[in-house]
Amino acid sequence: MGVELVACGIVLGLGLILVVIPARARRQSRIRPWLDEAGLAGVPLMVVGVVMITVAVIVGAIATAIIPLPSIAPLGIVVGCGVPIIALASARDRRRQRARALWPDVIDSVRVALRSGSTLTDAVTSVSTMIPRDWRAAWRELESNLRRGSDPDIALRRLQRALADPIADRVVESIVVAREYGGTELPAVLSELGRSVRRDSAMRSEAQSRQSWVRHAATLGVVSPWIVLALLASRPENREAYSSVAGTFLIVVSAGATAVAYLVMRALGTMREPARWLIGALDD
Repeated sequence: MGVELVACGIVLGLGLILVVIPARARRQSRIRPWLDEAGLAGVPLMVVGVVMITVAVIVGAIATAIIPLPSIAPLGIVVGCGVPIIALASARDRRRQRARALWPDVIDSVRVALRSGSTLTDAVTSVSTMIPRDWRAAWRELESNLRRGSDPDIALRRLQRALADPIADRVVESIVVAREYGGTELPAVLSELGRSVRRDSAMRSEAQSRQSWVRHAATLGVVSPWIVLALLASRPENREAYSSVAGTFLIVVSAGATAVAYLVMRALGTMREPARWLIGALDD
């Protein structure tokens, strides 16, 4: 019975990943930009799907070993499909937080260099030591393109695509628009943009520190019932009861309620991230 449920869960997870994700990708969905923002720029969707399947099978096996009930195997596989998504979402949030903290200084340095009479290439080069490590390859490519005499707008669009950050979108668009309508206003535009980013960063840091208890409560509320279930399932009579139709139904309903409660608590304890309204400018 357990083997059949595990096989069913694997087939279900494989079908969802190989059918839903490519279909959404064909409709120009948000999956590709979302992966870019998580730091997986250039990683094919199929590779992400294979990793999700592998993690799902591993999590399902571990869950079945800890809680030896037939209904746990498919539930573990479903949860395992969500583990990479949660990990990528956390990486995306950390990447944005780090960028939000660094962008004001980067913007100010570019502004000061431009005001002192430096060219755009020299201004961009001057901040290469201030940027995060995962930006440096894209930054070096921008410097190389500018020094070779490439079109600055095209080079900046490539940087915008590589960084996959909403503040980077605003910075690039500000530079592009200022160059088009007169570069003399660019330092003033960058000055105002730097102040705006700094205010937004301070506000978000304060709000996130106050809402952290909600996120911790959500995690504790999700884990606690399943720890209790693992302890109960350690006794043969309890395993027999939970292996029945009624017990399986109870576990499945409880898993659904846990997932809904977790999503609601996470939504209440997370500030809405700014949308990348200017991402359409990257379309070729």
